Formats: sequence, C-alpha cells, structure tokens
Amino acid sequence: PQLSLATEIFLCAPISTATVERDFNAMNRILTDLRYSLTTEHLEQLMRISIEEPSDLDNDLKDLIIDC
Repeated sequence: PQLSLATEIFLCAPISTATVERDFNAMNRILTDLRYSLTTEHLEQLMRISIEEPSDLDNDLKDLIIDC
C-alpha cells in the first residue's frame, strides 16, 4: 500500500515547469510599476485573461471585462 501511494504521487508530478513559467511570465507582464496596487482578485482575473484564450473565459468574467 505504501509503495503504490508513493508511485501515484510520483506519477502525478509535472514533467516540466513550462506551465509554471508561463504563469510567472504572465504575472510579470501584468505587474508593472504602475500596477502594483492591484488587488489579488484583479491580478488573478488579469492573469486568467492573459493565459487563457478569450473564448475560454466564463460569462462572469466576460461581464466583468465589459463593465470595466
């Protein structure tokens, strides 16, 4: 049982760090000197827009973009 659990955990580990690097690059593009006052919620939403295609965004986020 212990070995199978360890194997499952090992197999769930990401093979590369490309996704994490892509996310950090998106965050660095968004957080300029003028935008350090963004709230965490706004930063998350802007990162989501930057990382995902606009067609993949849910309706709530589309409404938020329109309201801005």
